Amino acid sequence: MKKLFAFSLALAMAISLTACSNDSSSSGTNGADSSNTAEKSVTLHMGGGLTTTSPQYPALQAFAEAVEEESGGTIKISLDLSGALGSDREIIEGVMNGSVEMMHMADISIGSVITELGFVNLPYLFPTRESAEDHYLYGELGNIYRSVMAENGMTILGQLLEGDFRWISNSKHEIQAPSDLSGLKIRVVDSPMYVSFFENLGCNPVAMSVSEVAAALQQNVIDGQDNGPLNTYFYGFYDFQSYMTKTNHAYAANMLCINTDVYESLSENQQTILSEQAEIYTALAYEYQVAAIDGFCEEMEKAGMHIVETTEELSTFMKEASTKVWADESITGMFNQDAMAYINENLAG
Repeated sequence: MKKLFAFSLALAMAISLTACSNDSSSSGTNGADSSNTAEKSVTLHMGGGLTTTSPQYPALQAFAEAVEEESGGTIKISLDLSGALGSDREIIEGVMNGSVEMMHMADISIGSVITELGFVNLPYLFPTRESAEDHYLYGELGNIYRSVMAENGMTILGQLLEGDFRWISNSKHEIQAPSDLSGLKIRVVDSPMYVSFFENLGCNPVAMSVSEVAAALQQNVIDGQDNGPLNTYFYGFYDFQSYMTKTNHAYAANMLCINTDVYESLSENQQTILSEQAEIYTALAYEYQVAAIDGFCEEMEKAGMHIVETTEELSTFMKEASTKVWADESITGMFNQDAMAYINENLAG
């Protein structure tokens, strides 16, 4: 837990210090700007499944505090996380229709609601983190992603962040061979693609929101789940499971989003403040979290979790199972076809 606290503190301090540095070197976008007196005050409610014990939470608090300070108190961000505003689906739909102003959400959850965006979570789409960064986080797939989000009434603030490869963990036994997956009740995101993929693996997939996973593990409703080391650590899932295999079967990222109508209702100055502080938060959060993955794995291992590399036999089996998903037009036909054309040209095979 010391590494968790250090991570949280370092990230929150970095955001605060960066905001202070920007404040001292700029004018016209801080609380001292007299033009703020004519701006309306707003409270933006941010939903999401992120828990208050996550190291990202104090960083988001620092982000909210920086926005409030820079705006002279005209923008307050209420962090209504831990599923306080509903399930992932309810929050996403809320941001789409404007009943919820903001969210901190995983792309894999967004893709279960806006099926056109499911392409980024195709199994084995990105072979390496560098590939994900080049093609998605800072590349053409990211541009397409932002465009589709805009078409659905949402604006992504800052950069896409917290990229992580998904692994498989469970409470029964180590997963080293294809037969080890047989019959396992694995929590998956509510997505036809993921249900199909895990059925192809011989598992019994159970779709549910990430906020429900800890309780489901405790109550033996599920045997395991597929999440990367970041979420497995942040949500404390390792407390209820002893085995994790580094399958790297999919890549997922998170993002800060705001309802576009809400964003455009703000003054130009307020929009600038919100966008600039989001850039600071997302850039620092991504940098810190990627660097912290090994440390989090060490902490989970100290707590008793066995984390192992995948075997060639298991990897080959899982990749073969993924080809059935890629070939299923009832799944890929739902995805943005410009994105699929790019994927087929640059990443397929």
